[in-house]
Amino acid sequence: MLDRLTDSYLILLLTVVSIIIAIVGENTVQLLCVNILFLLTMSLISLRGVYKHNHIYSHRSLKIIFFLISTAFISDVFLYFNWVPNLKTFFLVYTGLIKIGVFGYGWLTTVKLLSHRSKVTNQTIILAITAYLFIGIICSFIYFTIWQIDPQAFHINVPREYELKPWNLAMYFSLITLTTVGYGDIFPIGKWVMVLANFEAMAGAIYLTVIVARLVSLYSTPE
Repeated sequence: MLDRLTDSYLILLLTVVSIIIAIVGENTVQLLCVNILFLLTMSLISLRGVYKHNHIYSHRSLKIIFFLISTAFISDVFLYFNWVPNLKTFFLVYTGLIKIGVFGYGWLTTVKLLSHRSKVTNQTIILAITAYLFIGIICSFIYFTIWQIDPQAFHINVPREYELKPWNLAMYFSLITLTTVGYGDIFPIGKWVMVLANFEAMAGAIYLTVIVARLVSLYSTPE
């Protein structure tokens, strides 16, 4: 059972589905579903670290991660349904920090594992692609938090016939920045957002050049 749940293809599928819903989702319930999928993905990454790579996660760290994931989910519920309006900013920042920390830790341990591989299979390549998408997801959490606190930190250059939500734009902008496409329809105005966007673009380019290129060169089909 755990072998199927921690399969790289399933983790990549959940990640892609989460990204798509985050961009096209129109209401609070859909946003909550996106965050549940993100937290589920991170849970599977953590289980994979224990189940298949015991040196990556300890059982203690796994318990801490699941505790943080649980509190992040509770905070999301309070935030999106606005149950305690006076603490909205607290829930926003708290859940953002938890997601950034948990996803960031998962990304670092995954990259560490990938960088030490001497033989690569198709599962490893899929996991490397997922880790690449994680960069965009982590930055989207930061952009979303900033966007909610200071909507003037971003400028939408092209008028739209429909109104996109902050979480739609945050994920879209993050992936566009990660891939260094830069359509110019959304660009940062705030200084710290500009700094983050620059670092995200560099991180995406370096990751593809160093990690993915190395893994592809070592790729071999298992007999």
